[in-house]
Amino acid sequence: MRRTLRVVSVLFVAVALYAQAATTFEAVSADQVRPGVYRVSFTGAADAVTIFASSLPDRIDRRTSIARASHSPIEVTVPDPPARVYFHLQSRSETRVVSVRRLPLEGAANFRDLGGYRTADGRHVKWGLVYRSNHLANLTADDYAYLNTLGIRLVCDLRTDGERQRMPTKWQSDRAPEIFSTSILKETDVVVSPERLRSLAERSSQELTPTYERMVKESPEQYGTVLRRLAHGGLPSVTHCTAGKDRTGVFSAILLTILGVARETVIRDYMLTGEYMLSAEGMRRASSDWQQLTGTSTPPDEALLRGVYTMHAEAITSTFDAIDRMYGSFDAFVRTGLRLDEADVAMLRARLLE
Repeated sequence: MRRTLRVVSVLFVAVALYAQAATTFEAVSADQVRPGVYRVSFTGAADAVTIFASSLPDRIDRRTSIARASHSPIEVTVPDPPARVYFHLQSRSETRVVSVRRLPLEGAANFRDLGGYRTADGRHVKWGLVYRSNHLANLTADDYAYLNTLGIRLVCDLRTDGERQRMPTKWQSDRAPEIFSTSILKETDVVVSPERLRSLAERSSQELTPTYERMVKESPEQYGTVLRRLAHGGLPSVTHCTAGKDRTGVFSAILLTILGVARETVIRDYMLTGEYMLSAEGMRRASSDWQQLTGTSTPPDEALLRGVYTMHAEAITSTFDAIDRMYGSFDAFVRTGLRLDEADVAMLRARLLE
């Protein structure tokens, strides 16, 4: 009997060690290097990884692999790539999907996918279902040709009426998505002058913290309405404001937290706006946007724009602190602020997690 128990114990330990060794992907990412060439990275793989390229996030449409690797990063070439490429990474024990997070659009520098993030229970946010962005008024014909391949069915616009009039979204497609508008903040909060731009640049963190707190205090039902649309309405969807960093940043932080994504990952997603917008191309596009918003004859100084788009983690962490202070907990905020019930939350997780 003791020998049997020892054998069972040894087998149990062996299985546990194998499962631990077979637990593969801890971090996966993909970046486009040049047309048709991507850099795929992963960590934690215990055995060789086979990489497939697909036009679909939920299944492989090309059975021939494009690479096999036991380490990363690895550059892979995708012959005749579709508009958007999803990479399916297969190890002996697991399959993970990854794609480029920021979409390569000419007219929206901060349009990105919220997919791929890991939750506390080991699931992941599905790719290709929930996007976040800055305004869409400057999308080009090529941008629309690309976006229309993604099947976007719902656009949630968090801007004020005045912002929508000044920079309208005019979706170019025979099957345009539904545009659902709900205003976060008031018109007086978003009127931008050269003086206001300078204040934002010089005191970005101090300016944003009380504004973010006001969003979760004064506009939770508007955020809740958007979340219910994602739970019960059309997907894929994109939610955006003007810069795609503040109103949309708070929205994305709320959504990812509801889905069970860790706080440090939520903050990292928030900070990505700075990484994308502080690039040379991001600054060029931001300069044009802010010149249009302020109505000036010359573009704003780049140093000011860099101040505006330098992200501060404390702005979003203080927002969660304010939620706890005002509502007692994040769960209470979901119930009494956002007015989401258990069925809404369950549906969000069922639709957006895998």
